[in-house]
Amino acid sequence: MCLRKRKKCKDNFTVTVTYNGVEYTFEFGSQAYIFQTGLYNDIHKNFGMRGLLKYVSVVHDCYVSDTIRTPLGEFADYVAERWISMRKKDRQEILDEFYCYI
Repeated sequence: MCLRKRKKCKDNFTVTVTYNGVEYTFEFGSQAYIFQTGLYNDIHKNFGMRGLLKYVSVVHDCYVSDTIRTPLGEFADYVAERWISMRKKDRQEILDEFYCYI
């Protein structure tokens, strides 16, 4: 995953998001979607941009590693609403809690 500001990823496909004049480049469109969901849920206001990028990384890692078809929007919102407790849990704990919730 390429979450570097203003640098190009080595892969052919990238998605670049500009927020407050800063460019964020992602290797997958799903990462850009999670980034936008984090903004909508004010992750950046409560945890800063580093916290938002960590949120993107955690949610995307769970999403791509899950063996079940995770509903990404609902999952991203679920994690955002509980980010304080979720950010220190491992992938499986987060997914287990989410699937118990839905």
